[in-house]
Amino acid sequence: MPLASTALSFDGHAIISADGMIADAEGLIPDALRVEADFKRFQAALDDAVLVVMGREGHKKHPNPGRRRLVFTAQVAALEPDPSDSHAYFYNPDGLSLAAMLAELGLTSGTVAVTGGTRVFDFFLPYYDRFLLSEVRTFTLPTGRPAFSGGHPRFVLAGAGFSPTDMETIAPGVVSTLWVKGRPAGLAGVC
Repeated sequence: MPLASTALSFDGHAIISADGMIADAEGLIPDALRVEADFKRFQAALDDAVLVVMGREGHKKHPNPGRRRLVFTAQVAALEPDPSDSHAYFYNPDGLSLAAMLAELGLTSGTVAVTGGTRVFDFFLPYYDRFLLSEVRTFTLPTGRPAFSGGHPRFVLAGAGFSPTDMETIAPGVVSTLWVKGRPAGLAGVC
């Protein structure tokens, strides 16, 4: 589902447990998923973004009135400003297409940073250009909330035509991988 000619790019950002979870069953981020090296990269990416996209729970738990935000919620019909944050909009994709929403916000270029939760990550899967995935490989959350409803992010991204390009250890037991749309010849099928 590519958007009509646009200079916007869409980057996903997640830190997950070894089993692909972004939070515990209550939606809280465990301390094991709070990695300083990842957090610094994440904040720099959000600083550079023209729009940060998140779910309603994340918006409530992590207020940040300095950044332009789009908050996914079924509690509005289409697109409405957040009365408590002049930089934020509530968005229901069932009431307004992504292209129409971007036009209403006047966004035509720059990077949109998509930060989750599950519904948000799923919605943007056809639109991502890149996805920076950090994995805490020494920690599991068997009853947690998944990054993607379709399974572990490595398999979901590979199945959607993404390839891992840059992989590095950013802390003990924590690997960060940049997934890019398309499959370079030497990396097809790698995950």
